[in-house]
Amino acid sequence: MPRGPATRIPGLLDGLNAAQLEAATHENGPLLILAGPGSGKTRVITRRIAWLCTERAVDPWRILAITFTNKAAREMRERVEKLLPAQGAWISTFHAMCARILRREIEVLGGYTRDFTIYDTSDRNQLLKQLLKDANYDTTRFKPSMVGAWISDWKNGLSERDPAVTFVATEGEDTADTGIESEVFVRVRGMYEAALKKQNALDFDDLLVKVHQVFDEHPGIRDAYASRFLHVMVDEYQDTNHVQYRLTKALASVHGNVAVCGDPDQSIYAWRGADIRNILDFEHDFPNPRIVKLEQNYRSTTTILKAAQALIEKNTERKPKDLWSEKGEGRKIVVLQCADENDEAREIAQQIQGLVREGRAHKDVAVFYRVNFMQRALESALRMARVPYQIVGGQEFYERREIRDLIAFAKLVMNPSDDVAFRRVVNVPSRGIGDKSLEVLAQFAADRRLTLAQAATSTEALSSIRGRARSGLESFGALVARLEPLKEAAAGIALEQILEEIGLEKWMAEMDDDTGVDRQANVDELVTFAHAYDAMVEDSKRVANPAQGVEALEGGLRGFLQDIALVSDTDAMKDDTDKVTLMTLHSAKGLEYPAVFIAGLEEELLPHARAIAETTGSNPESGIEEERRLFYVGITRAEERLFLTHAQQRMFFGEYGFRSPSRFLSEIPPQLLEGYEPDREEDEMLGAYETKAEESFAVGDRVEHDHFGRGTIDRLQGAGVNARATVHFPAHGTKTLLLQYAKLKRLNKEGR
Repeated sequence: MPRGPATRIPGLLDGLNAAQLEAATHENGPLLILAGPGSGKTRVITRRIAWLCTERAVDPWRILAITFTNKAAREMRERVEKLLPAQGAWISTFHAMCARILRREIEVLGGYTRDFTIYDTSDRNQLLKQLLKDANYDTTRFKPSMVGAWISDWKNGLSERDPAVTFVATEGEDTADTGIESEVFVRVRGMYEAALKKQNALDFDDLLVKVHQVFDEHPGIRDAYASRFLHVMVDEYQDTNHVQYRLTKALASVHGNVAVCGDPDQSIYAWRGADIRNILDFEHDFPNPRIVKLEQNYRSTTTILKAAQALIEKNTERKPKDLWSEKGEGRKIVVLQCADENDEAREIAQQIQGLVREGRAHKDVAVFYRVNFMQRALESALRMARVPYQIVGGQEFYERREIRDLIAFAKLVMNPSDDVAFRRVVNVPSRGIGDKSLEVLAQFAADRRLTLAQAATSTEALSSIRGRARSGLESFGALVARLEPLKEAAAGIALEQILEEIGLEKWMAEMDDDTGVDRQANVDELVTFAHAYDAMVEDSKRVANPAQGVEALEGGLRGFLQDIALVSDTDAMKDDTDKVTLMTLHSAKGLEYPAVFIAGLEEELLPHARAIAETTGSNPESGIEEERRLFYVGITRAEERLFLTHAQQRMFFGEYGFRSPSRFLSEIPPQLLEGYEPDREEDEMLGAYETKAEESFAVGDRVEHDHFGRGTIDRLQGAGVNARATVHFPAHGTKTLLLQYAKLKRLNKEGR
């Protein structure tokens, strides 16, 4: 029932600027919010949800708000719950929303149950590897990850063309013989789809595609959801792919109340299917929308914004807007030229130490890079400098062997048809089951259209297997049967019972590989998290009110597995630890830090070589424009300090070579930069950096440092912010110090 004006929230709209207020109080019809970085878009969306519920008496359960990361969804949900006296709004990612819908509706497609497993990329690749082997294809030429990428591109495009011509070859692959690649794509894709259905499993792309299929084949279900949600809001709309665009249109088809928020200048995911045209063509898809531009930036200094603005204005595929800030000019952007990747990494480490000496915390600093191979040198330098750091996108918690094993057991409890999970843990702990025995079992299962779990309990199947392998399969089949009742148990209890049944002590002993990894602690952490999830479910049950559309969480082992299946890289970040954060530029989207380093500002790195070579499509510069947007995203993560680094030489594809500074550096007005002079000839610049030195010191000078004591300058190099002195300290050895931070004192000849 509508709650009426009695639930109004005093001061709800206080503090919003004029543009934010216009967007937050838009009621009906399409709305396009062009939100520049740091412009307070989350605040606008959450205030709009609260305003609709309190001022326009819209029930929360009739509001759907979608964003792109679990972290952003969680933050948005927490903010709304603090504002509203009632709960019930659907606030989630596209994938989480679709998983929620499919748990209710997937059975209408036939062949699936609501206990379906969600396969992540690793699971997908394992299944594809097995299918490629079964089809006798060379897995060194047709890598599972490559074929998986082809299939993902096909699904996200939702193409109606002949699948034989829609495959996309990955970078570096030989595509001279397109016939064989097309054959592999079509055949393996068919095998893959059949295997997923047989195993009652969906991959990430299927979460979207299957909901679209449900809506397309069952208009009544589509209309039920479109009628349920009176207001549909989509954040980061520039990152939507074709399937997400179609889902948005379907969910807004009854009322037309669709509000999208985004920024074409931050569209950086074309490589995974995002289509910038979705936001550029919004006015065509949803006629006569209200358009609001959020241009006031609350994050960065004016200098940083001017650099970002000058850079992005070089692009053609955009909607013009002018960023501005009241934070003041701030410091100039520092450009550091380095000898090679190791020198670059040491320079960054030294600059971070300087920032810490100035009073910054390590967690205030982030280092971004275009490609993952740059991480090695950075890690080495930070370790040497004893700078604590965390990596986003490395081997995260849920990728660890022991965690994947335990989750595989839990998946088998929920879905015994999951052959990928079966293969992973059938020999965990060791049961003497070799590859040959597993092949015999798999062939028996394939011939009779059984799952591996079903085959493992077949007397006929086991009769063809001898020795320890047979008894091992018998015991594993019995184990899976004993675990079946846990299907309806709470997640924490289920995991504890699984560990008891498989024999935790033996399992841990077998995995003791002297790597120093505390696998027991990781397992304990997962169980603890499962219990915390159960407590959260119980809280949701206490406030649930189905009559008002307020639903409890899915809960149990089923809900827990779904929750962890949708975890992304940035969800694993720890905000409460004092460490420098390392991540790729793509992972940096949506984050902010007082101090930011962007490493590798060189041609063929940023912009990437692939983008430079790309000339296809209606815009031959589309690749370069996306790389420019990526750099723009990196720049606008910085609040106060921004450092850009590039190397004269770098190990690249196995060879050292001279590196040209990125063209993007010359697109930033030079008056905003310190340490970079784009108009000088390269050789003159290099000579200057090698010979210039801080004028107040000379080689041979005796100096004193607050920590290292007295020493002698052996070498001077660089100029300005790049000026460094190599000093030999008898008590501490030779140190290279940045002069702007070192605070060296020259001593006279008598040492005073």
